Amino acid sequence: MSIRSALMSAVLRRTIKKQLDSLEDVVQFRENMAKAEGLSAKTPDNVIVTPLNIPRTSGASIPCEWIQMEEASTKPVLLYFHGGCYVFGGLNGHRDVAWRLAEAGDVRVLLVDYRLAPEHPFPAALEDAIECYRWLLAQGTTPDKIAIGGDSAGGGLSVATLVNIKNLGMPMPNCSILLSPWTDLSLSGDSIGANADSDVMLTAGALKKTADHYLGQSDHTAPLASPLFADLSGLPATFVQVSESEILLSDAQRLVTKMVDGGGEAMLETWPKMPHVWQILASRVPEGKAAIVKLGEFLKARLRSAV
Repeated sequence: MSIRSALMSAVLRRTIKKQLDSLEDVVQFRENMAKAEGLSAKTPDNVIVTPLNIPRTSGASIPCEWIQMEEASTKPVLLYFHGGCYVFGGLNGHRDVAWRLAEAGDVRVLLVDYRLAPEHPFPAALEDAIECYRWLLAQGTTPDKIAIGGDSAGGGLSVATLVNIKNLGMPMPNCSILLSPWTDLSLSGDSIGANADSDVMLTAGALKKTADHYLGQSDHTAPLASPLFADLSGLPATFVQVSESEILLSDAQRLVTKMVDGGGEAMLETWPKMPHVWQILASRVPEGKAAIVKLGEFLKARLRSAV
């Protein structure tokens, strides 16, 4: 563990973990997080960020951004869903990890600002995710040139999207990358308790509150909300990174085991003593950069034959 990671973990424990654990006012918390996003590293000048709006079947369009290293690129696409417990997060806070993945994976990233709870509860986020995938296909992007990925809640949303793609009989994308995915909103994993002290960011109480905001009275084990409980057979090759210190460790472990048991290809990589989704801290900690390099290698290996 680098000195920078140790210092960042100490800061997260004193700030974000306390704020999340005492979360009551979601709107105020979003405002606090938005202020923190203003401290994010500046996007390099050679990164091309293009806002766009993807139409919904009904209602307002979905704000998104193309993030790429080359103008008018024909490279494969990573459809990416940000984290934030389904109640906060957005484009500003994830632009940095998006461009780094674009560079490392030699892809274009379509970063999606899906609707958030409690204003837009389940299945709003999933509906937006499917709309964006449909849009990519309608633009002529072939499934073999598409990867789907996300972090934390966005990782869980990625798996739910894959399950829904299968349920709808749509063509499956090439592969998936998941960063500390939240796949079990019922919080039944052993690490929820075992890693309560070692996790420097998340708490069971925070996850319970935000899951309730997202699901309301819906079943917290519903397969499209908690995809750990879905039929995971037939999903594309998946690469999962998780910290061995975080409370969502069990979510990642059980997901990979179930995918492999179902005949799929899934690889789990655990990192010691890292904060939850340390990859988004790549501008500050060397382990974030190193993890993104590995994610990029996976994407290039899987998508290279589709170019």
